[in-house]
Amino acid sequence: MLTVEDGARYSMRTRHLVLALPVVLVLNSCNSPDSTDWRTPIESPFAKTPIEELQERAELNDFFAMVHLGWRYDTGTGVKQNPREAAIWYRLAGEKGSHSMAQNNLGCLYRDGRGVTQDYKMAAALFRSAEKLGNRHAKTNLGWLYERGYGVAVDYPQALKLYTEAATEMRNQKTGAMDPGHAMAQNNLGCLYRDGKGTRADPYRAIKWFRKAAESGNHHAYYNLGVMYERGLGVKADIQKALNYYEKALAAGNVYSMNAVAWIFEKGNKVPQNYPFAIRYYKLAADEGYSMAMYNLACMLRDGRGIAADPIAASVLMLKAAEKGNAYAQAAFAWMLEKGVGVNKDYVKAAQWYRQAAEQGLSVGQIQLALLLASGVSGEKGMVAAYKWLAVAAGNGHEGAGKFLKTIAKDMTKEQVADAKTMVAQFIAKPVIEDVRPEGPQS
Repeated sequence: MLTVEDGARYSMRTRHLVLALPVVLVLNSCNSPDSTDWRTPIESPFAKTPIEELQERAELNDFFAMVHLGWRYDTGTGVKQNPREAAIWYRLAGEKGSHSMAQNNLGCLYRDGRGVTQDYKMAAALFRSAEKLGNRHAKTNLGWLYERGYGVAVDYPQALKLYTEAATEMRNQKTGAMDPGHAMAQNNLGCLYRDGKGTRADPYRAIKWFRKAAESGNHHAYYNLGVMYERGLGVKADIQKALNYYEKALAAGNVYSMNAVAWIFEKGNKVPQNYPFAIRYYKLAADEGYSMAMYNLACMLRDGRGIAADPIAASVLMLKAAEKGNAYAQAAFAWMLEKGVGVNKDYVKAAQWYRQAAEQGLSVGQIQLALLLASGVSGEKGMVAAYKWLAVAAGNGHEGAGKFLKTIAKDMTKEQVADAKTMVAQFIAKPVIEDVRPEGPQS
């Protein structure tokens, strides 16, 4: 158990486990429990069928054999992995046999751009066909597209509806027993209730769905339960319980939990502050490509906290996180460019990175961009744009922005202020959502 007294001891005990296990990814849910399919490919009648016989059956229009053959090529089970070949067999089974698992799995390939050109609209169409046949994995996958706005317009109520249908327990017509709901749908549904997307915020209902998903061993639900206990959302704040849930997620290689645990020990949040422990776990998550961990580690390198200060290495890592769309890293890298920390001073590039963070809705990026524009050091003096960004930040509750706003307004005409206010009214933040990409059907 991860305890508040000894983070380092825990780190040594679990590090080998985290390194040894593959990262289980967010949407790794590409097989179907509906009545038209077997429970999983490895439980199908063809689980032990030689690949040559499976090929013969598929060529004789055995649709179940087609799907399993596609799954074999998709996952590299018994054959060399070949997603392009998998797509061929999934497509045949989906089009000729109306096989929901084939449609869903082919949708996963289009969603991820494996074996086919990435096409979210095609993925949405395939998931929609499969979910109409009752495929709960497809409902979950389609809900995710609606939540993210990939291939379809963002529609939180529709995502909520699809997740709810997939998450709800249902009676198995063959056995009469109750089949548990789709664990990933339950987790995602919890997130919508926690964040108030598509419904009013309800942390208590969020906890309920996270717990249901956790009962099925969903590591994202373990992480989210950790978040709820760390922040005291729907439950009494309890850092030890938060760490316990994060530990369960860590065992599956969950990068979000790696970062969360590192943050707790970096800040000494009701635990002994432990920089080496924090650095170790930031690095584990950063090595897996998680941008927030890259950003946090870069800050420690930049400031020399728990490690020798290395502004050049910090700038390299910060740029990687910024390029992945992390708004905090974009603003931090812009500051390094503005001040010449670890990189050559460059006001023009600084303004470009501040702008990217500002467009995502990050107040510090908006304010810093406004100050550069007002001063003209980045090559353009744009008082109207400066006013716009300060007004947006002030509207989001940033106290300092209001003070700067009054200062620059003194040097503007009424017409300029009116133009700036129009721009403020039209502004819509477009945050970049970092997703841990799926790798294909689960077995």
